[in-house]
Amino acid sequence: MKKFLSLFLALPMLAFVASCDDDDSKVPDVSVSIEYSGGTLTDGVLTVVEGDTLKIEGLKVTPAPGTGEAVLGQTTYFLDNIPFLTTSISPFAVDIDTEGMKEGTHYLRVNTQIFQVNKSIGWGIFQYKLNIVASPDDQPGDTGGGTDTPEQTITDSVD
Repeated sequence: MKKFLSLFLALPMLAFVASCDDDDSKVPDVSVSIEYSGGTLTDGVLTVVEGDTLKIEGLKVTPAPGTGEAVLGQTTYFLDNIPFLTTSISPFAVDIDTEGMKEGTHYLRVNTQIFQVNKSIGWGIFQYKLNIVASPDDQPGDTGGGTDTPEQTITDSVD
């Protein structure tokens, strides 16, 4: 009778272990793209003329084929590793006024929460070199803007 009672008490634990779903421990399988204007993008470097405004018009998340729907959440923008805007409002737009910025290389980083069906909450992290130049003659390419899918890390934390 003791064996039966021990087995009976162990059943709930076995049921709990069997109900665990491994999908919850997986980070989202997505890519994040950025839509911008007011600068040029060449070889992963955003170039803006000092005094112009670089506009990040929005971020977009695209699930990998065969995966669930995804949305973005809280998004923080950093300029030279200093956070300057956090927003949870889609399309996660920001205007970066370069008036008075020192010419040369700066860094624009984006950390954005990602929520995807059947996945753990994740973070998309990507960074651009931001080159501030003195005149339009120093700016490569067309200033019309565009959309880019940068090299990014999708992780379970921002650390």
